[in-house]
Amino acid sequence: MEPSNTTQLELIVRDQLRGCSAIFLALADPIRQDIIMLLTKHETLNVAQITERSPMSRSAISHHLKILRQAGLITSNKIGTEIYYELDIEDSVAQLQAFLATTGQILALKTP
Repeated sequence: MEPSNTTQLELIVRDQLRGCSAIFLALADPIRQDIIMLLTKHETLNVAQITERSPMSRSAISHHLKILRQAGLITSNKIGTEIYYELDIEDSVAQLQAFLATTGQILALKTP
């Protein structure tokens, strides 16, 4: 492949990487990883239910949930006075897969 095509791929992967930054940030924390794992086992959980299963305080859990929601990894739904959270990672997984695929293309071009 021509160098200009490699440069084009590098521009694409840079944009993809920047688009994934919030996901990487959200996934970097062990508490948020634990919350995601909890949500893989339970369809929905509220803050109190997550707090019961964590050593963290309710306010700390709320903070982590906010980061996960901003990264697009979870969604929230208010039922009565409670807010329930559920995993919603399909779009994030697609973003990460696209980044990895483009990175793989670049590496394949650079490998002799």
